[in-house]
Parts: sequence; structure tokens; C-alpha cells
Amino acid sequence: MLPLLQAEERKLNRIEFARYRQKAAIVVCLFLCSSFLDDVLAAGVHSGVQWSFDAQTQKAYELVLNLELDAAHHMIPEPGTPHQHYVVGLAEALELLITEDGEKFVEFEDRFNERLELNTRKNIPDDLFLQAEIRMQWAFVYIKFGHEFDAALNLRQAYLTIQFIKEKFPEFEAVNKTSGLLEVVIGSVPQKYNWVLNLLNMEGSAQTGINELEIICNSTSPFSLEANLLLALIKGFLLQQLDQGLRDINKVISLDPNNRLALFLAAELYKKNAQSEEALLMLDSLERKTNGIPLHLAAYLRGELSLYKGDYVNAIYAYRSFIGNYHGINGIKDAHYKIGLCYWLKGNENDAYTAFKVSKSMGKEASEADKHAARSLAEDELPHVALTKARYATDGGYYGKAKALLDSLQPPDLPTKRDQVEFHYRKARLYHKTHDLGSAKRSYQQTIDLAGTQPWYYAPNACLQLGYIYWAEGDGPLAKDYFNRALSYNKHEYKNSIDSKAKSAIAQIRRK
Repeated sequence: MLPLLQAEERKLNRIEFARYRQKAAIVVCLFLCSSFLDDVLAAGVHSGVQWSFDAQTQKAYELVLNLELDAAHHMIPEPGTPHQHYVVGLAEALELLITEDGEKFVEFEDRFNERLELNTRKNIPDDLFLQAEIRMQWAFVYIKFGHEFDAALNLRQAYLTIQFIKEKFPEFEAVNKTSGLLEVVIGSVPQKYNWVLNLLNMEGSAQTGINELEIICNSTSPFSLEANLLLALIKGFLLQQLDQGLRDINKVISLDPNNRLALFLAAELYKKNAQSEEALLMLDSLERKTNGIPLHLAAYLRGELSLYKGDYVNAIYAYRSFIGNYHGINGIKDAHYKIGLCYWLKGNENDAYTAFKVSKSMGKEASEADKHAARSLAEDELPHVALTKARYATDGGYYGKAKALLDSLQPPDLPTKRDQVEFHYRKARLYHKTHDLGSAKRSYQQTIDLAGTQPWYYAPNACLQLGYIYWAEGDGPLAKDYFNRALSYNKHEYKNSIDSKAKSAIAQIRRK
């Protein structure tokens, strides 16, 4: 289970290779991958049994999904079977994705390479499944740590192995979990990276992936919980089907109310669905469960929710807790920026400028939030106070407050073109969230028309949201037109995520 591949957004769309030297290296890797597959095809094929854990390994697996990683390692100090290696490998990959611990990356990478060198029995589906799984897990780890070339190589080999298992062992049900996630990831790659998929000879479909994951969710497979977590993430974050994503994650919580991973993901999904108070309840429940590795990302999430609520004191405290404890780089620049923003919205200009200055020198422009922070810091003017407050109130589900802020603004309060564009965009988002779709359509279109080709994210996201509205209304051609328009904007800080969502939606429309 790779639940935090959102964070970022988690994501194949960051794959970039330096010029022709790296492209040539990929071609070499393709030959290596082909040789790998030839070796597998040359091996004898026997019918295999379904994947199953023994009682101790099953317990360790459940501990991993609850992020009690040390306890899981204690139960399997020396993995021997493919099933034990799967559990230990998953624990290591999850720890790296959650903590971004650079020292442990080196240690765990050595173990990953040792697993790849195991004497894999090429006619046993369990062994092949393990190889595909750990390669896919490490594709996400490599992306998280900026090793895009290694990510592409391992994703390709995982893909080849899964295709072989599906062909030679069609009754091996567990493969649907890995195949489903690969289908979704590959099928959602932004359009500008299609050359990578063509070069690697890979293709995927988000809908096919969902169907395969649902097979596992609705079965007695030991991977049912993991598949349900993945499906909730995919529906909520990639496909924008937030009600369905919340339904899936709440089903998991109803079966296991103490699962820390499910509680954290539920908080993220409630946040995305503008249900801040529900998200805060999930975080409160999570904080009462202290077993397992610390989830410092929860502090960042609490900072976001407090900012939405206008509780700037608690937001600053939460962001500082995240900065002081997190080992990674993603979100650090944004957290410093948000501290400055809290001071700015409170009217404390001196502390705001101090925090903004720190933000410029801290962290990296890795995640989209960090990129947005960097771009905001580079602007000549600081954010419009009322519009920014309205933005966060809308994002948090505090719609009455957002409406009052927007209704209070008059033309003289919006002196720049950007302010005017953002005003229409904020009204559109509020109308959309409160289900006034006619007004939302008009305000989204005003945003698009007024923004023109400016490199702001307001227009491309307005196109994306109009696509979702028309798609829900049954107008597939018009929805597809707006999704394509969203893809046409070349320079804005949320391009990767908007492109991924638009491409996924277009692919689903084509299949209906």
C-alpha cells in the first residue's frame, strides 16, 4: 500500500530525463528489461496457488497497515518467504514515503536490491508477484527522493512482470492489486509525458485499474484492506469522486476504527471535500493513538485546517511542529510561507515579512504546494487579504464566512487584473461548492475570459471544473472540450495535478 503517493500526488508526472543521454540510457534499459522477460518466458510454467499469509505474517502485515512498523519488523526479524519479504519491503517503502528520511533511504535501498537478487523461481507466481510489488513500491520511493530514472526502470520491470503473471497465471487473483494500481498510474500520466510511455511501451487505463482493484476489495483476499485504501485515494484525489472516496475510507474505519493510516487518509479526504470540522475530528482521533511511527504530516494537515478556519494561532503552532519534526523536504517551504500568510492575514506585517524571508531560503520547490509558495513569494505584491480569507474559508467549508467576505468587496477593492480574475474564480468556487451550478458556470467562464493567457492557475482549473460540471450533466463532448482546454495552459504552478485529472477524465469519457 502506497497511500501517500499524493502527496504528492505521488506521481509519475514528475518523471523527467535530461536530454538525449538519458533517453539513450532508457533504450538500454528496455533491452535489459526485454532480456529479463525472455528469461522468465523461458522458464517452465506451473499452476500456482493463491497468495496467502500465515498467521504471524498476516499479523505483521496488519501492523504495517496501521503504521506500527517497528512491531512488524520485530515479528519478522529475518524474512525468508516471499510473503515475509513483501511485508517487510512494504514497511520500509511506507516509512520512506512518510518520513523522507535520507539516511534510511540508503539502508533500505540496499535491502531492496538484495531482494531483487533473491533466487526467484520464475514458475512460481508468488515469487514473481513479490518482484513486481517491490519494484512498484520503489518506483514511488525513487520519485519521492528525486531519482526519476530509477523510478522509470523499476516501473517498467514491474509492468512487464505483471503482464507475464496475468498471461501465464490468469487465476492468480492477487495480481489485480498491483495491476490495478499500475493501470491507474500509467493511465493518468499527463499528456506531455506520453513520449515516456511510448518509449517504454506501456499503456494503462484508470477505469481498468479501478475495476481490478474492486475485484480485490470485494474478495476474501488478504489484500482487501490495502486495496480499499488505494481505491479511496484514487477516487478522492485523482478522479474527484470525493463522496465515493469517503464512502470507501469510512467503510475501512467502520471495520477497523483504530487504523491510523485510514484515519489520516480520511482526514485528507474530508479536507479535500471542504469538511474541515470532520477532518479535525479524524485528526483528534488519530492523535489519541500513539503506537507506531510518528505522523508529522498530520501536523501539516492540522495547520492547513486551522488556516481554513481562520484560527491563525493554532495554524502557526501546527506548521512549526511540522517544520521542527519532519525529516523530508516536501512542504517545508510552503509551511514557512503559510506561517507568514497567517501573520499577514492577522495584520501583523513585521512577523509576516520575517516568515516570508525565511521561506525563500528554506526547503525546495518539490511539491506543488512548495512551487505555489515560491511563485507567491516572487510576486511583487502580497496576496489580497479579503480574497485570500475567502479562498481558505471556501476550501474549509465555511461558506457563510466566504460569502460575506466576497459580498463586501467593491470594484475599488480590486485594483489589479489578477485581483479581478481571482474574484470571479473565488465566486465560482463558492457557487460550485454550494451547488449553485448555473452561477458557477458563469463565474468560471468569466474567469477564463478575463484571465486570457496569464500564467495563473485560475483559468486552467476553471476549465477543469467546468469539465466536471458538464460531465456530471451528461454532456460528454462539451466536458471533453473543457478538459482539453485545461491541458492547453502551459505555465502554472498546478499544471501537473490539473493535467493528470483532466487526462484521467478524458480517458473515462472515451470509454463510455
